[in-house]
Amino acid sequence: MCAKVSTNLLETTVVRKPLVAGAGTLKTFGTMLFAHAAVALLCINVLFDLFVLGIPAYVVSIFSLTWFRAYMTALINFTTPIVFNLPMNWSGTKVYMDKPELLAAAKEDNALLLANHGSRIDWMIGMFVSYMGKLGDYECQRKRVGFVCEGIIQYMPLIGWYRKLVCEDVFVMRSFKQDAQVIRNNCNSFHDAKCKRMLFLSPEGVVCDFGERDKKYIAECRDFCKELGYKPYEYVLTPRYKGLTCLVEQVKHGGMIVSVCMAFERDGKLLNQKLTSVDREIPDIYSLLVGLAGSPTNVYIDMKELHFTAEDDIKKIMMEDYVRKDKVLADWNVLLQKKGPEGFKEGFSLIHHNVLEANLIQLIHLVIMVGLAWFLDKLESLFSFGMSLYLIIIFTHSLGWFMNGTSMESVPFESGIKAIVMFFFGSKHKERAAKKAEEVEKKKQ
Repeated sequence: MCAKVSTNLLETTVVRKPLVAGAGTLKTFGTMLFAHAAVALLCINVLFDLFVLGIPAYVVSIFSLTWFRAYMTALINFTTPIVFNLPMNWSGTKVYMDKPELLAAAKEDNALLLANHGSRIDWMIGMFVSYMGKLGDYECQRKRVGFVCEGIIQYMPLIGWYRKLVCEDVFVMRSFKQDAQVIRNNCNSFHDAKCKRMLFLSPEGVVCDFGERDKKYIAECRDFCKELGYKPYEYVLTPRYKGLTCLVEQVKHGGMIVSVCMAFERDGKLLNQKLTSVDREIPDIYSLLVGLAGSPTNVYIDMKELHFTAEDDIKKIMMEDYVRKDKVLADWNVLLQKKGPEGFKEGFSLIHHNVLEANLIQLIHLVIMVGLAWFLDKLESLFSFGMSLYLIIIFTHSLGWFMNGTSMESVPFESGIKAIVMFFFGSKHKERAAKKAEEVEKKKQ
C-alpha cells in the first residue's frame, strides 16, 4: 500500500512499512500477537507500580522528601529491567558504545545528557544504560535517570502518569517563559533532597515523521542553519537551546554534560537515514519487539563531554555540537555500507547485561501481582482487565498503522491517539494551506 507525499524537499511515493520485515503473513500475525501482549504486560506492570507501590509513598514525602526520593529511586531501579526485558532482551537487541568510560564517569554524580532524537525509544535506551552496573570493561553504579519530555506525555495513560508521579520527569510546553521556572524548580528540588540522577534531554524537541507539517519543519531547520552560516543538517534537526540555560542547574553542584549521538541499525542498514529520505525509519517499541521473530534492531552510541555554563554562548555550542552529530551519522552510514555490521562494530564496546537477572525480576514482579490479586480474591478481575487491555492495544496500534502507514509507539496507545489527532488536525491544516494557495493565485491574477 502506498501514499503520495509532496513537499518542497521531495516528491515521491512512500511505501507502507511492513510490521515485521521479511516475514510472511502467518509469522507476522504471531509476532504481532506477542508484541501486543508484551505492551499489555508492560502497562499492567506500570499500573501496579504506580497505584500499589508508587502513589501510596507520597505519604512519606510529607515528612521527608529525601526518604521519598530514595524510595522512588529504589522502586525505579527494581522495575527498570521489566521495562527493557521483553523489548530488548527477548528480541536480541544489542547496545554498543564508543566511550563507555565517559558514561561510567558521568554516573558518579549528577549528569546532563544531550542526545539526538532519531527514535521514539530514546527513553528506553536511557533507562537501559543507566541501569547497567558495568559498561564495557568499566564498573559503574546504577543511576536514576530522568527525562525532559513534551508536556502532553504526562497525560498519556499509565506510562505518562508513571513518568510524572514516580519518576518526576521535567515536562515542558515548548515556551521558554513558561518552562524556565518549571525546569529550575525540578532540578533544585532534587538537589535539596540530595537525590542524584542523570537527566536526559533531546534538544531537537520533536521527532519528524513524513507529514506535511514535518516536511515544513525540516525545511525551516535547514533555513535556520543557513541564516547562521552553517551547512544545513541532513540527519538531525536544529537544537533548541534556550531551555539549556536553565537545565545547567542540573550540574551546578558538580557533574558532567555529555553529548550523545544514537543510531539504530537493522540487517546492516542504518535506520537513521537523511531526514528527507523515504528509507528513514523511526524506531519505536514495536521495532524492538518484532526482533523476536524478525531481525533485531541494534543501537550504537557516540559520546563527547561538553563544557558550558548559563553565561556561555549556548546557541553556538549546540549548533557546533549538532554539526558534529550530523557528521557522525553521515560517517556511520558510509562505514556501515563499506564494512558491513561486523566490521562496523570494531570501534565499539558491547554493553553486556544479565538476561537471567532481568527475566528473574520480571517473574518475581509477576508473582507479586498475581499473589496480591489471589489474596484479595481478584484473580478473575486481573485476568479480565488484562485481556481487555490487550484488545484495546491491538485496536489502537492497528488503527494507527493503517491510518499512518507506520507504528508510532513511544508509549502505549500513542499510534492510535496520534493517528486520530493527525487525521482531524492534519485535514484542517491541508484545507488552510489549499485556501491560502488559492488566495495567492487570485492576487497574482
